[in-house]
Amino acid sequence: MATAPDTRTRLIDSAMHRFASEGVLAATLDEVRADAEASVGAVYHHFPDKGALVDAVRERALVDFQDAFAAELERHRDAEDGIKAMVRFLVRWCFGNRDEATLLLEGRPRRAVELNREFFDRVQGWWTIHAHYGTVRDLDFAVVHSIWLGPALELTRHGLGGTARRPDRAAIEALADAAWAALRADR
Repeated sequence: MATAPDTRTRLIDSAMHRFASEGVLAATLDEVRADAEASVGAVYHHFPDKGALVDAVRERALVDFQDAFAAELERHRDAEDGIKAMVRFLVRWCFGNRDEATLLLEGRPRRAVELNREFFDRVQGWWTIHAHYGTVRDLDFAVVHSIWLGPALELTRHGLGGTARRPDRAAIEALADAAWAALRADR
């Protein structure tokens, strides 16, 4: 038998939806509290203010994304397969987790530097192996990240923001192919 989520989890779930759909500034703590069926005291027990709740929501979204991304990447031993798969993953995750993606595109949690360091160490470890064997270009990892995922992230940003339609399979494959073409080692 599944247990009901605890109050803190319900508050974060409610806030995630409210913040993504209404915007962080427009959503109120009272609306989040009511949606989560929590008392005023419970809200302030877990979060001293709205900023702390926003931070908790963004941190959970970032950790969820990073864990899923790294796990998926580590399933791909072939460089071309991995590079293309992660472009597809990014778009799929963002559209499958619209609330989380929207909040992450708007801001970062306080612990983002720490969380990103651990995440990028993991991803860079995968990359370094392929660069060592001459399969991919040995570039500064910030450049790698920008080339690899930057275009897909920008297309996703437009799609989530309503300025473009959700990319179809052909668009995603074009981005995946472009990432591979730009990052593979010249032979």
